[in-house]
Amino acid sequence: MMKRLVLCILISSIIFLSCNNNSSNDLNFQHLEHVAACINNDLTSVKNDIINLASAVQYKIPFYKDLNETLSDRYYIHPGEILYYTNSTIQSAAYLPANKNLTPQLKKLIKNSELLDTFFVNTLINNPLLSQVYFLDTNSFLRIYPYIDVVSYLKSSIDLTRLNSYQTVKNQPFIQDRAYWANQPFADPYGRGWIVSCIEPIYYREQFIGMISGDITLRSIKNKYLSSDTELIILTDHSGKIICCTKEAAKITNVPPIREFQYYKPVTEDIYAFDNPSLLNHKNKKFKNAVKSLLSGKNKAVFYIDSKKYTIYKSQIRETNWLLLKIIN
Repeated sequence: MMKRLVLCILISSIIFLSCNNNSSNDLNFQHLEHVAACINNDLTSVKNDIINLASAVQYKIPFYKDLNETLSDRYYIHPGEILYYTNSTIQSAAYLPANKNLTPQLKKLIKNSELLDTFFVNTLINNPLLSQVYFLDTNSFLRIYPYIDVVSYLKSSIDLTRLNSYQTVKNQPFIQDRAYWANQPFADPYGRGWIVSCIEPIYYREQFIGMISGDITLRSIKNKYLSSDTELIILTDHSGKIICCTKEAAKITNVPPIREFQYYKPVTEDIYAFDNPSLLNHKNKKFKNAVKSLLSGKNKAVFYIDSKKYTIYKSQIRETNWLLLKIIN
């Protein structure tokens, strides 16, 4: 009888400890799922705002309406560009490469696109996660808000249509509930650091005329979701390349945290923020294998560093096909 009682107590203790452990695991996974859902909701909100902006632009801006006046003295020639003359906080900036012919059609588009400012301002007011919005046409004419000093960032004559954002949507169809993501962080040509972009093609009278982009700085995502001094959280792309992470996660995985891009010269080509090694190339084989198992479909894996056991959890951010990882020791 006594042996049976001891056995029952032992079994109950094991079950209790197991339940506590599972409960702890569940809470860690629930927390990660919550953070991933919040990031995804923010990105979905950006996508919806850019879709709405693109719809409004396509139907309410008469890009090629005849002009009753010439381009005013608000535009002037600077070596290499056409610039907007003022740095007012409620107006956009404009740029056109010097090698582009200023045709009557292009003059119409430049003048009529001034109406974009109101839509740009409202979009940024509605969505604080956005750092900037801009319109880029097939001639590499740029209208961007908030105002930037394009002389500083586009000193030479740069064809902006060669860059990834434009190429992502070039001649792609406009679909009412769909947007296109440039989801690998890249250096913003206009000086705002590492960014990702939500992009929509723009059509006028059924002709592709350019694109609308809404940009999010990597810094804003990191500050909002990965600023903890204690948690070990890593944001990666679908193949395990680090996008950004908390300081403690960088320490434990021995991966240098991503640094903000420094503008020593104008960006003339796509520069990506993936100089950091992929987690799949990590020197710790057990950690690398744990990441492999997550990428293959599992939501949890175990690994060891210096004989210390760690558990790593995974959640998905569907909007941009990113992964959010959390390490528990």
